[in-house]
Amino acid sequence: MPGLAPRLLAAWLGLYGDRDGGIGADEVEALRAAATRSPVPTHVVRYPRAGHGFRCNDRPAVYDAAAAADAWARTLAWFDEHVSGGDPSAA
Repeated sequence: MPGLAPRLLAAWLGLYGDRDGGIGADEVEALRAAATRSPVPTHVVRYPRAGHGFRCNDRPAVYDAAAAADAWARTLAWFDEHVSGGDPSAA
């Protein structure tokens, strides 16, 4: 993904758990650095105590309530800021 990140065409928010076995913190930081070279707004957030799927409350072994709440609030704020909520037929 870091190779594609500079070519992003839409605002992008990345939310990562540091305990995710599939993508390490170093990779997330490389992604963050690459994304800053894109022409669109980007933001990467890392959650130190969270793993992969930290927002899935159906999986107690990985669910992190604090990270999930923060990630959800950031997602909604990101949508409010970067995704038009207007009537598409009015355009």
